[in-house]
Amino acid sequence: MDLTPDNNNITSIVIVSRNQLAFTKQCMDSIRRNTAAGSYELILVDNGSDDGTAAWAAEQADVKLIANHDNAGFPKACNQGLELASGSFLLLLNNDTLVTPGWLTGLQRCLTSDDTIGAVGPVTNSASYWSSVPASYMTIEELDQFAATLRSSANNANIQGEWEERLKLVGYCMLFKREAYETVGGLDESFGIGNFEDDDYSVRLRLAGYKLILCRDTFVHHYGSVSFREEEHLFISTFKKNGQIFRDKWGFKAEQGLKIRVDLVALVEREAKPPGKKSAPQTAEGAYKLLEIGCGCGGTLLRLRSDYPGAELFGLESNAGASRIAETLGVQLVGGNDPSQWAIAPGSLDGIIVGEAEWITAEETLRALGLLLKPGGWLAGDFANRHYYQNLLRYLNPVEGESGALEEGLHAIEQVKERYERTGFINLSIHLLDDGSSDNGGSDVDFEVLERIVNTKNVIAGRLTSSRFVVYGTTASSNADSVGSSELLDLPQGLNDEHSKPRTKELAEQNDVRFMGERLVVNQEVKTHYADVYEEHLSRYELACRYVNGLRVLDAACGAGYGTAMLSQAGALEVWGVDVDSQSVQLAQRDYGGVGIAFAAADVLELPFADKEFDAVISFETIEHVAQGAAWIAESARVLKPGGLFIVSTPNRTVTNPPLYYEEQPFNTFHRFEYRTAELAGELLVHYDIEAMYGQNPVDDSRFASLNWLRQISGLEPGREASRIMEPQGHQPIPLSQFKSAEPMYVIAVCRKRRA
Repeated sequence: MDLTPDNNNITSIVIVSRNQLAFTKQCMDSIRRNTAAGSYELILVDNGSDDGTAAWAAEQADVKLIANHDNAGFPKACNQGLELASGSFLLLLNNDTLVTPGWLTGLQRCLTSDDTIGAVGPVTNSASYWSSVPASYMTIEELDQFAATLRSSANNANIQGEWEERLKLVGYCMLFKREAYETVGGLDESFGIGNFEDDDYSVRLRLAGYKLILCRDTFVHHYGSVSFREEEHLFISTFKKNGQIFRDKWGFKAEQGLKIRVDLVALVEREAKPPGKKSAPQTAEGAYKLLEIGCGCGGTLLRLRSDYPGAELFGLESNAGASRIAETLGVQLVGGNDPSQWAIAPGSLDGIIVGEAEWITAEETLRALGLLLKPGGWLAGDFANRHYYQNLLRYLNPVEGESGALEEGLHAIEQVKERYERTGFINLSIHLLDDGSSDNGGSDVDFEVLERIVNTKNVIAGRLTSSRFVVYGTTASSNADSVGSSELLDLPQGLNDEHSKPRTKELAEQNDVRFMGERLVVNQEVKTHYADVYEEHLSRYELACRYVNGLRVLDAACGAGYGTAMLSQAGALEVWGVDVDSQSVQLAQRDYGGVGIAFAAADVLELPFADKEFDAVISFETIEHVAQGAAWIAESARVLKPGGLFIVSTPNRTVTNPPLYYEEQPFNTFHRFEYRTAELAGELLVHYDIEAMYGQNPVDDSRFASLNWLRQISGLEPGREASRIMEPQGHQPIPLSQFKSAEPMYVIAVCRKRRA
């Protein structure tokens, strides 16, 4: 459609006001300044303002005025304006908005691109339903420049990729076709002075067969609820009342049925995409296939389809009203409690989201869902956290009349992990969520006391303060590419399985650099003559790669920089590599520098970074080289955000220098000291909670001559039954819990900086 101004493309802009004349003037000025003359008409419906709004509007030659004597309510006022409108496009616009250059043609471009699109809306700085974007402008000029940059970025990428189909649009700015309006009618006036009328109108448009699109290439500033701001009590009471009106009309709560689980979407984006790739792959078999259990109206599946274009969507939803809307999105609904009876072929799904945890409390159901997944397919289950501190307080201090028992439907992380593992899921990761119900401000909760009461393995403050958690796992596959997330709490026993080993791109080789023993270099000489050393080092970074997706990372003592490159490939948002040797840093920049990777010469004891600057610090085979390990641990904590990740490795003196005390010079003259495992843990616990510990290259105690001598003088047989001896399993990190009468040659600790 030609969008040049003519009588056939008039847009009727309906604005409702109640007082706030200054905002109305700003809004209309922005329209006149940023919209082609002759392409629109302005209709102002004033709801009984007492600040002179109606008198001012009556003097405006380009404004059609409807002046109500009192507050007729937002939906009724909108309908009055729409009835007066003559345009082929109809637009509802709040009076507390500022439009930007190209805004209307941008919205029309999307609206007219497909006959099935009924309504569109822009992104903004302040609105609900995930329609806002970060914005830092301070003036009108900066606002216009920001909007132009947003539009330019969309055009340079793929403008249609910036158009996201949605279940609903927020009514502060909504453009729709006249034919859509004539099909579904005006806004429902039973919503009184306002709230939920845009949810209702969106549902009606969807059920009439129209798509709704959020245009991420178009930006409109929104001050936000200025009319309600002065009457907060009225807003709260109206919100509650109208929420019930919506529920009675459609059979479900709007906030539940229309919700988008952005937390689960973000998790899937991190976990299911290969490291370093911005878009999800399409499978060789065709369209990506996703199932959501408890899908509501399908908002989460719809959001995932923007990542997986053309995805085939399946949903299970018990609410008839919500499922009716989900069907309009192309979601194929399944029913019943037996997955084997669903119209989904075994081994055909790429992913399953379970938002209703009771579905996977029974292992036979979880196992049945696993059978629907392809090899390497994933399942993400959402659970209410049994150890969330408010749940524990209700249990420890029950209100009169309550039993003090923990409620049904609460789950412990360890129990859920074991359930996943018993039913065949691998590559498990646990992600702590806060659904907004937790509030620690001013709380006198003693978390240390709670940790002692709970007395579970690996309890950390995060488990106590997160009301929900998600367990993500995959089925076994020879081509599993998933990596762990920034909230990973533990890795499964199967870490040393080849299926769980993360993949990285081929690393650039530095064949003009000589390997001298202490700083690994990736080249043919090392791969040929020092293969064990090469595998040891890469295995540590492969472990770290499971944690860094989306994080800002410091690779401390990066050496030649190959590990920094691996962390970037694994999806780290930004990686800084620092090393005390300036020549190594120069070579690292030459061979591994690029977008998202930077190198600098620096001493790890005096890092050139501000406090709380990083999400993660990686430090492999570094701590034994500094004068005081405790000082390096303290410095690493300084540059980490609260809850930040510290992954550190070091040789274990019990194996590498068994006769020596901590303060004595190791046989390796490059080392200042070496830790035993307990010594390392003791110093880490000053600043960190230890989430997991791993060992590399196990050495069984029966191979120690000193231990055999002690056994002999105690009347015991020297040596050990061969089947009991822990043999090395390549150089893969092995959970420390598996070491029985054995010591690792290298210890790796995964820690979180304490939040207080």
